Amino acid sequence: MSNDIIVVGCGVAGLSAAITAAEEGANVAVLERSAREVRGGNSRYTEAYLRMPNETQISDDFEDRLVNNSVGAMDPKFLQFILKPYDQWPQLLKAYGITDTEVISAFSNGVVDSIAWLKGFGIKFIEATTFLTQATVRIAPSGGGEAIVEALADAGEKMGITFHYETTARSLIQNRKGEIRGVQAWSNKDGVTDFESNAVILASGGFEGNLEMMTKYVGFHAYLTRPTAPGGLYNKGEGIEMALRVGAAPAGQYDAFHAEPIDPRSASPEASIFIFNYGILVNQEGKRFVDEGAGLSDLIYEEVSRAILRQSGGKAYLIYDSKIEDVPNYKKVIRTDKEPIKAKSIRELASRLEIDPVSLEKTIKDFNNAVKKGEFIALDLDGVGTKGIDPPKSNWARTIDENDLIAFPIICSNVFTFGGLKITSKGEVVNTDGYVVPGLYAAGETIGFYYGSYVGSTSVLRGLVFGRISGKEAMNYSKKVT
Repeated sequence: MSNDIIVVGCGVAGLSAAITAAEEGANVAVLERSAREVRGGNSRYTEAYLRMPNETQISDDFEDRLVNNSVGAMDPKFLQFILKPYDQWPQLLKAYGITDTEVISAFSNGVVDSIAWLKGFGIKFIEATTFLTQATVRIAPSGGGEAIVEALADAGEKMGITFHYETTARSLIQNRKGEIRGVQAWSNKDGVTDFESNAVILASGGFEGNLEMMTKYVGFHAYLTRPTAPGGLYNKGEGIEMALRVGAAPAGQYDAFHAEPIDPRSASPEASIFIFNYGILVNQEGKRFVDEGAGLSDLIYEEVSRAILRQSGGKAYLIYDSKIEDVPNYKKVIRTDKEPIKAKSIRELASRLEIDPVSLEKTIKDFNNAVKKGEFIALDLDGVGTKGIDPPKSNWARTIDENDLIAFPIICSNVFTFGGLKITSKGEVVNTDGYVVPGLYAAGETIGFYYGSYVGSTSVLRGLVFGRISGKEAMNYSKKVT
């Protein structure tokens, strides 16, 4: 089978790439592991929050947050080159494990045009209020990520793009010059098939659905987390691995992922619980282990989630009481479909949570005795903390009624992984020597982009923008090859 462009993956990134290439006149095929009815990977299940105050602006902190999040330990000898034009960079810097400033600029510069392009497919946008407190402004597509996936996939079918569902890309086809000339894939129906092309775009997500890769990179506790949404189970990292096998440079923090606190009892996509800052979190030993009120929940939930992952069994319990009713609209950030666990005494709660009652009783009594007096302010940092206990609670510290206890179990879920492939501002995959891999492009979660923590509400935009960039650039390359 021969095409101008092969796209691996059918989420926002892959569909944006495929349609953009088709708009440029390319003959495009899309390979997708899932069945048609659940196509779209993580994109299908996300609410697709976008870091924008409206459809024509990005947030004021957009580039600054990304730049601050773009690098780990930088070698000082490269600092003098960072602000110079990209073509003056040493080859080793081009392969360095950072998110290049030119890539960030291409991202931010492409957002508004990409939103306008998406509106051309009938997508409408609404104001998004995902948290009780808002550390930044957001909009979202009406209907979430599923609306984007279905609109783009339907448009792609009408344009003549060929979709191969239940087909998994396994390796890249490369000629003696090092040029990528297609993908070898597998399906249960057809076995091994070579899909030849002039260029390949990898948009097959991260590796949150691959326990071997998660354990390899994240470590011992990896088995205690799970993908936040069913779409993550399809993301098994083949796109990243096949590129690394042909010499692609890695980027992004491989041992980190975008973490969220969810109810492990729920099978609902993104059964998140974002009221942890109004209670206390205890582990299976009945002890506190983190400052639940260190900051606004939408700024610290990743840190809190990762702290939960490090506890015995990777599980914690949020404990609070009926005073939660003082928090306006708190129920909207409890997205689990399971009811909380309620008890009229500490021992009853400990029994229901299967944790040591003596330890839990001491933890709650010590916490209550440490709470300082002050005015509770539900939706802002109120400075009402604790004194004399470790860890402290810095804000929203209120005593817990021992005869009116409410609890949720919480685990750390994996929205998507951070480690991926190094790309240029044109979406070209870079090899470990700093040169582009001819004919190979990447977009979405497959690119390595984040370090430390996730810059909220930028992932769907990343897929959209670099999908379009890679689609256009891959077709330009294909025309030269032809």
